Amino acid sequence: MASDNKIQEYLDTLEEEKIMIETHFANIERILKDNPKLDQQKAFGLLNNFNTLSIQYEQLCNDMISFIKIFKDKDSQEIRLYKTDELVELLEEKINQI
Repeated sequence: MASDNKIQEYLDTLEEEKIMIETHFANIERILKDNPKLDQQKAFGLLNNFNTLSIQYEQLCNDMISFIKIFKDKDSQEIRLYKTDELVELLEEKINQI
């Protein structure tokens, strides 16, 4: 029973980290939509930040999937992924404007 609690606690921690990164994605998206004329430095800064977060997000989700496969009933768990396609398009559009 104690190990089940620790497993769930760890999954909850991973989920919190996932939500934090998704919040950063949403913030980047909002900045891009609200500021049609970003200067080059800010646009490249957002792109750099997105790339770093994207790598972390992918690794975190892979870790969660692996952990669930090992310790949980894989049919009872679902991992929702943030759709970054629109964000990537916005970033590309801003960079191409520069």
